[in-house]
Amino acid sequence: MFKEQYIRDNEKLHAKETLLMEIKNQARREESRDARRQRFVRYGAVAAALLLVAGGVFGAVFAAHSGNTVQPTAEQTLSAAEASGDTAAEVTDYNDIYDLIEQMQTVDRGYGVTVTEEASADEAAEAPAPSVDTETTESAGSMVKGSTLNGDTDYSETNVQVKGVDEADIVKTDGTYIYYVADNQLSILKADGANTKLVSTTILESEDSWWGYNSEMFLLGDRLMIITQGFSTVWVNDDGDHYENSTDQTEAVIYDISNRAKPAKIVSLGQSGSYVSSRMIGDYVYLVTAQYVYSAVRGTPETYIPTLSVDGETTLLGTGDLYVCDSPQDAAYTVVGSINLKNGVKHASAKAVFGGTSELYANAEHMLLAIGQYESSTSPIAPDEDGRNVQITTGQSETDLVLLGLNEGAVERLASGSVPGSLLNQFSMDEYEGAFRIVTTVDYWEQRIYTDGVDSYEYDSSNYNNLYTLDQDLNILGKIENLAEDETVKSVRFDGDIGYFVTFRQTDPLFAVDLSDPKSPRVLSTLKIPGFSEYLQTYGTNLLLGLGYQADEDTGITQGVKLSMFDTSDKRNVTEIATAAVDADWTIAGSNHKAILANAEKNLIAFPAEDDYFIYRYVAGTGFELLAKVDMGSDLSSWYLRGLFIGENFYVLSESSVTIVSLNSYDVLANVKLG
Repeated sequence: MFKEQYIRDNEKLHAKETLLMEIKNQARREESRDARRQRFVRYGAVAAALLLVAGGVFGAVFAAHSGNTVQPTAEQTLSAAEASGDTAAEVTDYNDIYDLIEQMQTVDRGYGVTVTEEASADEAAEAPAPSVDTETTESAGSMVKGSTLNGDTDYSETNVQVKGVDEADIVKTDGTYIYYVADNQLSILKADGANTKLVSTTILESEDSWWGYNSEMFLLGDRLMIITQGFSTVWVNDDGDHYENSTDQTEAVIYDISNRAKPAKIVSLGQSGSYVSSRMIGDYVYLVTAQYVYSAVRGTPETYIPTLSVDGETTLLGTGDLYVCDSPQDAAYTVVGSINLKNGVKHASAKAVFGGTSELYANAEHMLLAIGQYESSTSPIAPDEDGRNVQITTGQSETDLVLLGLNEGAVERLASGSVPGSLLNQFSMDEYEGAFRIVTTVDYWEQRIYTDGVDSYEYDSSNYNNLYTLDQDLNILGKIENLAEDETVKSVRFDGDIGYFVTFRQTDPLFAVDLSDPKSPRVLSTLKIPGFSEYLQTYGTNLLLGLGYQADEDTGITQGVKLSMFDTSDKRNVTEIATAAVDADWTIAGSNHKAILANAEKNLIAFPAEDDYFIYRYVAGTGFELLAKVDMGSDLSSWYLRGLFIGENFYVLSESSVTIVSLNSYDVLANVKLG
């Protein structure tokens, strides 16, 4: 089963100690830096082994990116999966997961997984899996866009990847009111230009904001969902020793806001793991979390099996809702739960995939999970061309894919697959006319251990970029590989039959790719310019907007924020027709697309950079024009800066105030304090 195959695969791995430390330290740096961005590390999949060399000489401790593969047994594999060639496994017993975690603990995974046996372990683990008391799914209603509570006033919405699929953010509006969450506080304002008023301030409960901040929210009619970070506590009885075991938990707290002056909490719905992302389709919110298993206790499944909760009352996910990746490398789950925001008071459904945490793409019918992994292989010791005995280990990044079907709150696993390389973010994935398109960067490494006398080693690494198209079973249809060697992907945007992506080392190659035939994708043009775009978005007809950084052509060192406009009318000859140097060294908008507002109909391009908020427009033949620069104060963080328009007024929100700017004169009309 899981354990025996896992042991055999681990015996194949050897590498150098410094590489292990490099990867682990990088993982910790990434995790610390990105915690506020809700992005999670996929570099923790590391295996360690001791190698004793010939002659009784003690060599060294070596480590490698884990390429461990767990092949499903007949009893673990769904019949539907067998028919499609899908090797993802359904879990039949909690013991399947526990045994796998126990074996993972025998090598250094970088996340400190420990396992504990209890006296009643077998009885507890073999008990029938409880079924989750989820809500019966109902037909999802259509979400009306552009309507307001008081008429036909136009207003901006959250910047999303897929039209009709809403994404959570710290600010929302219905065209009449503005809802803003920051610093443990929900503020609701009546938007009325210079007469804008603060209607209510709600201090969020401590259990709804354990990390000292609240994440994001969704708005649907008179209901508001605030997604927060927290934790859950499990009492463990380990052979008479009672103690607490705490795990990360995400809470979806739903409020009734029919009385904007006094929001009323309806329910708090918990889900195991830290917040990754979410989407709202119709009435349903699909909440995605990442649960790492740190300390598993066999007789207490709550320590290693995901849970759901309603106002603190916890229920385990049943075994039928758990799946194991075909090559799990992390003791971690991606948990996907659905909640009816219109009238739900508990989860409608939930599924969890064991094997890592993920980026995700979602449209109205599908959610595609991308789980970062590493694969490696080690050759037997053999003479090289110079006669020296050498053992060669090679490895590269890869991404496991899990396709989920979304249907009015129901979540169903449809297929799984994999592609070489790792993904930048959600924009690296897309679905169009039945084909999935994915852009990756492959990190490749080779280690050579010379075993004549005292061991020595050599290490090389490189990277390159690929584009893949896949069918509905996640089989590769077509590909373009080995693009832009020693460069990495900085931004991606798909637009129908065309894919655009930027790679960077010292200059910015912008690739335009023809995807009209998914089986034969081809590069149409490559544009090299100084700097790079960190975010791309189509802007009207035959225009592509880029937001990123200027850079020195010789060193690649960034030199400030840059706006670019590209003419895409000739896909074989994409050109940069306008640029603007923004008066800032850094912007959050490049890595958080929800912080940028780009509306071609209104001709507004607005975003925070450092502690200011910039509002531009684009004029053909002239270029970018700065309309307003709102100084939000040096003590503010652009993480909390957002902008939106309602009618002819623009609202810039920060932790402490809202500044209202006229879209006719671009003068500041008022400043409303929050709290």
